[in-house]
Amino acid sequence: MTSSPNGGGRRRPVLVPVASALAVVGIGVTAAFGGLRDAPDKPPPTASPGDTIDQGQFRTQFIKAIDTTEKGSFGDAKRYLELVVKVTNMGDETASVGMVPQPGKGFSQTGTFAGSLLRTRPEMKSEYGPRASVLSYGIESQQLHPGITTTVVVKYELQPTATAPEEISLDLGSFANEPLGLLNQSRDWMLKGEYKEDDGPFEPEVATRITLPVRKEAS
Repeated sequence: MTSSPNGGGRRRPVLVPVASALAVVGIGVTAAFGGLRDAPDKPPPTASPGDTIDQGQFRTQFIKAIDTTEKGSFGDAKRYLELVVKVTNMGDETASVGMVPQPGKGFSQTGTFAGSLLRTRPEMKSEYGPRASVLSYGIESQQLHPGITTTVVVKYELQPTATAPEEISLDLGSFANEPLGLLNQSRDWMLKGEYKEDDGPFEPEVATRITLPVRKEAS
């Protein structure tokens, strides 16, 4: 009678569950490629100059961007990169043009039109920040009346000797008609976005990106 060289009976094969084997292979592949990574953010939809952009509360058309020089309050020359925008208030109440967010200063959950002009590329910094207002018959105001298409001019101040960019790209937010609170049944238009943490900063959602060529206004 022939015995095993090791003095024991034939060993039974060890069965490794298929799922466990695949998991081990997956870990190896993941490690080889640098670990787990977040998927890149999907770029927002783009628009072209003159397109009508639906921002919820507003229907917006970016008409042009110009490098222009104006006379200041003290007779000195002021140079601006101006955006000319047609804005229609689709709400039932008068809205405010509001203030454009300053680069690096964060965002607020606002209901004003200019609050949705989130950022520019290149970044346009100035001492007093960008300004936005309604321009009608040479008179500036801040009111956007319901159902009326109004011309809004956004001004980014340039240094007298600065070279204006060949084009400017803007990230735009949009608005949702949200309830004001759990116990308050009233609703209002507010910029879409979220707070990353309970006490963290507000991060608006980029709904549309638009790029305009910058042309030099004739003197």
